[in-house]
Amino acid sequence: MKHILCFGDSNTYGFIPFGGRYGDDVRWTMTLARLLGPEYVVHEEGQNARTTSLDDPFEPYKNALDYIIPCLESHVPLDLTILMLGTNDMKEYFRPSVEKITGGIRRLTQIILDVTQAPVLLVSPIHIGDTMASTPCAPTFPPASVEISKKLGGAYKGVAAELETSFLDAADYAEADPSDCLHFTAESHQRLAEALCEKIREMGV
Repeated sequence: MKHILCFGDSNTYGFIPFGGRYGDDVRWTMTLARLLGPEYVVHEEGQNARTTSLDDPFEPYKNALDYIIPCLESHVPLDLTILMLGTNDMKEYFRPSVEKITGGIRRLTQIILDVTQAPVLLVSPIHIGDTMASTPCAPTFPPASVEISKKLGGAYKGVAAELETSFLDAADYAEADPSDCLHFTAESHQRLAEALCEKIREMGV
């Protein structure tokens, strides 16, 4: 059996805009498990509002750095970790920048590599929707955050090259629901799962 850990935020949890969670038949994690087949076990570790390395003043226990090692140690041995974080780092009150977010994801990726001694598939998050200004989330994710989200793919690809690990840009396959411009549409869960399955096969995991 091959064991794959999916570590991320609300788009790994399967959050439905403005409440609820997509079912096992929709979430990309469980769809990936079905596509890979019975010889794989997929472990879901998605938490709403999780950041790469920042302490949220309004929501405690969301800093991935505080949880990543105990999480990994509870799942090892692992054959692969899929890491997809960064959207919540773009909240206005964190004063976000591409460099700050990239620094957090680099630290996490290196920790995972060190602890698991297994490959990491680094996934950059989807773009924040261009119509964010018309949603209730606009005060938290201003126009600067939307622009940062479009630059993370290239930055994360650079981190993956630096750490000699695999990379996939979720924005090539998935998009945000226009109701909040942050969370996957149901169709995006399916498309991302298919892309990840192909990538995992390509990696030889």
